[in-house]
Amino acid sequence: MIATRLLPGFLVPAALALALLAAVPTLAGEGRIFRTVDEHGNVVFTDIPPREDDENAEQIIVETPNSFEVEEAIPAAQDQWIVEPEDAETEAPFRYDTLQIVSPADDEPVRENAGNVTIVTNVNPRLQSGHRMRLLMGGAVVQEGAQGSFSLTNVDRGTHRIALEIVDGEGNVLIRSPESTFHMLRVSIRRAG
Repeated sequence: MIATRLLPGFLVPAALALALLAAVPTLAGEGRIFRTVDEHGNVVFTDIPPREDDENAEQIIVETPNSFEVEEAIPAAQDQWIVEPEDAETEAPFRYDTLQIVSPADDEPVRENAGNVTIVTNVNPRLQSGHRMRLLMGGAVVQEGAQGSFSLTNVDRGTHRIALEIVDGEGNVLIRSPESTFHMLRVSIRRAG
């Protein structure tokens, strides 16, 4: 077996030495880019050197790319580079799902000789800070507050239409309940006269 001394202290078979020497030109070609046109007219970029008889082949000269250190690219005040896109989705405005009068039920008679009635409400989600609930009777605001019920006194005998509204700090109506009707029944004493 014939051996060649490639490095001091290492003996390598001659066939392996020849293979390594044949690879040197290929290794030298690394980093080069060639542009060719195939038989279908497609432009192909490759790092494989073209055949010597290929008339459409040309070597592309690649300039040294720009480079920089990471510390140079990221400034100390990174937050200054964070920009919210204008078309980013904004948070949906708060809204109430439910606002209704629970008691008295719609078209319910209320028997109370003093004319007192308690209006019980249901709001979901709960009333938010800065919002107020208004009780309307006959279209006019009769009470306002952040409570879940309203107490009316000395309500006249007869049929009354009521509704609820929730308003924000500027007085904008956020939600309005369906209108409800109750009938106040009070004893009337007539004196013969």
